[in-house]
Amino acid sequence: MSTSDACTKRRHQLIFVLLLAMIAGTMLYLNHHTPLQMDDYDYSISWATGKPVSGFFDVIASQIEHYNLWGGRSIVHALAQIFLYWGKAVFNVLNTGMYVLLLLEIYALSKPREKAYCWPILAFAHAFFMLFLPFFGTVFLWLDGACNYLWGTALGLLPLLLYRNAAEGGFFSKHGGVLAVVLSFLAGWTNENTACGVLAMTACLLLMDWRKNRPVRPWQAAALFAQAAGAALMILAPGNFARASVYSYESMLLEFIKRMVIIALYTGLYTVILWIVAAFLIYKRKSTKVRTVWAAILFACSLLCAFAMVASPELSDRSLTSTVVLALAACLTLAADVKMEKLALVLLVLTAARSVQAAGDVRAHEARWQIQLDRIQQAVSAGEESVEIDSVPSESPFTMGIILSENPDEWPNKTLSKWFGVKILERKL
Repeated sequence: MSTSDACTKRRHQLIFVLLLAMIAGTMLYLNHHTPLQMDDYDYSISWATGKPVSGFFDVIASQIEHYNLWGGRSIVHALAQIFLYWGKAVFNVLNTGMYVLLLLEIYALSKPREKAYCWPILAFAHAFFMLFLPFFGTVFLWLDGACNYLWGTALGLLPLLLYRNAAEGGFFSKHGGVLAVVLSFLAGWTNENTACGVLAMTACLLLMDWRKNRPVRPWQAAALFAQAAGAALMILAPGNFARASVYSYESMLLEFIKRMVIIALYTGLYTVILWIVAAFLIYKRKSTKVRTVWAAILFACSLLCAFAMVASPELSDRSLTSTVVLALAACLTLAADVKMEKLALVLLVLTAARSVQAAGDVRAHEARWQIQLDRIQQAVSAGEESVEIDSVPSESPFTMGIILSENPDEWPNKTLSKWFGVKILERKL
């Protein structure tokens, strides 16, 4: 390596580290000013005892009841309950780290093998989330939402990272073993559509390797079975069937068609920019054949994660987190050979301005909710039987609405009443 190349590498390394530090600082601030809300109060209470979570073993007992009564996302909901027991301050730090880890996963999936510290990839990924993701606060800042969709996505993508690492002769090409199997099992037991989409793509990749006489290592087969086992444990939870039983449909065929149309519309809405950029890059032949194939694999996995939701009676935009992440990684894979430094700098300026806006939005949301918490505390201190408070709707992509029910005996009023020890009523304006 020449002296010039060494200096360039050191400069890129410094920018890479400083960029990560800037992103981490922004996220820590946003996490700090995002209050506990909605489902956070549900998971602060043990499903086993009906009392506040009191420790790690209480979380396990709670999740056993949750598995039987509500659903199978035991890993991510256990994380939520552990964080609620440890305290919001601990979550703020660890959740910041997990957001940085997700960006590094996108980087690992999309970077050129021969380029080190390709910082524009990080800049583009963070900028896309900040500028274009309409449910940023719900999936990256809100405690329960982050455990489900940030942590769930970061864990759910691990099999793809393991596959690429092994294919490129990395650590797992020689040292897969127990660690890869455990990570794959956890990846399968995250959230339904991400786990199923990544599982299907991992199976296809290994099958293609086998058909083309490329090595399929014993640990990869074992990890695939572990991944499937984790997904099966999640999907076959009695709680899933109990919740699904309350829905009824005149025609399941029409219901599935309806779901597919909704999923297609939302997938298009959140990823259309990425598809357009990818099509332009392919048209201009800005990427090598190998990276074009890998990008196609990531785009296909993105769609698998999206349309896996067709089996769910409950559709939400935040469930498309893994779909967006994989489409973003695919687009950045195609863009990796393009000189992006100047555009990345422009995006960093826009992202910095957006971060200032986000900081103001989360502080304002926190202040509005704190007014309601103060009213509750005053009522408790005065020994009152009930208190009227306002809903706090979201007015920003960086916050999540706190919407009360008109019926005080329904969620979330019921949970808030139990947590604070006073009946919560929605104030009529």
